[in-house]
Amino acid sequence: MLRYDHILDREAFVGRRIRKDVEAIPHAKAVELLFPGTEIHTKGLFGQLSHCDTGIQFFGGYSGGHELNAPARFVFDPSGIMRDSIMVTVFSGKDLHVDVDKVIGWEPLGLPFTVTKAEGNRLIELDGHPASEVYEKFLQIDRTQTDNAEEGYTFPFLAQYKGDAWLRSAIHIEEDGSLDLHGYVTEGTEIQLSYGNTDSIVQQINQRVEAIRQFKPQVILLYSCIVRKAFWEDFVDIEMEPFAQLCSTAGFHTWGEIQRNPRTNEVVEHNVTLLSVALREGEPSAQELAHVHVNDSVLKGPAAQLRRLTSLVYTAMGELQKAHSEMRDLNNRLTVLAERDALTGLYNRGKIEALIERMLDNSAVTNQPMSLVMMDIDHFKRVNDVFGHHAGDKVLQEFATLLGATAATWAGAEAGRWGGEEFFLALPSARASSALVVAERLRTAIEQHPFPTVGQVTASMGVIAVVGDVDRKKVFARVDDALYRAKEGGRNRVVLA
Repeated sequence: MLRYDHILDREAFVGRRIRKDVEAIPHAKAVELLFPGTEIHTKGLFGQLSHCDTGIQFFGGYSGGHELNAPARFVFDPSGIMRDSIMVTVFSGKDLHVDVDKVIGWEPLGLPFTVTKAEGNRLIELDGHPASEVYEKFLQIDRTQTDNAEEGYTFPFLAQYKGDAWLRSAIHIEEDGSLDLHGYVTEGTEIQLSYGNTDSIVQQINQRVEAIRQFKPQVILLYSCIVRKAFWEDFVDIEMEPFAQLCSTAGFHTWGEIQRNPRTNEVVEHNVTLLSVALREGEPSAQELAHVHVNDSVLKGPAAQLRRLTSLVYTAMGELQKAHSEMRDLNNRLTVLAERDALTGLYNRGKIEALIERMLDNSAVTNQPMSLVMMDIDHFKRVNDVFGHHAGDKVLQEFATLLGATAATWAGAEAGRWGGEEFFLALPSARASSALVVAERLRTAIEQHPFPTVGQVTASMGVIAVVGDVDRKKVFARVDDALYRAKEGGRNRVVLA
């Protein structure tokens, strides 16, 4: 067992020390971390531990009380009570086998929100609004009341982080509407309120118990969030009893659970989670363990009502999520229809014009250059007259593919169909010399491309480079004039405005 003191504001440094000490222990297989409270900023510490040898498991939790918000929460050893320390227990042995996994069982409630502002464990904004508005609107929790977040403990936020589900419950709602969470969140994450679904919990517990039964453990460590105890109330042991039927168990109620993600090797903090750690030395016993499962027959009376209610909510949420997903897909398709040219798949005139205007605005503000390439397929009317409109459509599609491939070679470039056989290519941060090189490369690619049925096709191009605040109408007029001069000059050429 190792003890590390004075952690606060030295988390990354202490994390490096722990990593060094753990990796120095022969045959280290697992590490238990015990924290005295939630004040330590674990992101830096866990970031260091995540670089530990991938064969080492991490698990543990924050000390919790027998009740929510219990004041007596601490870790201690023979030297005394820990206030700003971490207790680290290393499990090692050449023949030691460790199996770690978690059970959640909480299901999404309502539509998702995006974290638009966050700092460490502080969730500031969701979809651009104070985060507490979610609690106020859906749970009717008043931010001005003392212990205002307690009523929302059993409705934590649910999110997917790199393919792994985690929950975050709020400790306190600040006056500015931000939420202090058990664990950090990152901006851009999509999260939802969630609720405990008894059927989901029972199903997941049974699956985990069966996995441990096949592992044939000699001892099991359990770390169960205090919120789960509050959720189950009189049935608090229902989800832990099956583990005790397999072998000896030990553990405690936590204020946050710790697990190393087996897929990413990151050490991550969880909330409202039941973490189970199965340990065994040597090969599994030949003796089969009895099949065990959650005895949910005790869920009668009010508990049965809760079970039916959560089933109703779960079904309703499933329908809502399905409708929301279908609506989002429909909106995405409508956006494509509104912005894309149906034949070529490039941006249509309205969208490419708006993008060019945005680049011109940026150039006016930053005084950075940008360039436009306006192009026209040579003798396109003759293609339609000789080979038919179907062949002409194929030419436009192939032309658009070549244009799109060229746009992909320049960071931030946008391409669109202006109308008929006219197209635009917008090149941010491009001076005239660079734009001419890009345009000439595209012209050559078009000239050398074997167009189906038609054979060779060429294009004429006008180029204009601008910088700073310019007259937009004159920009379009001048690049159009450059294209006209390319046509008049014999076609299949690039002319600079």
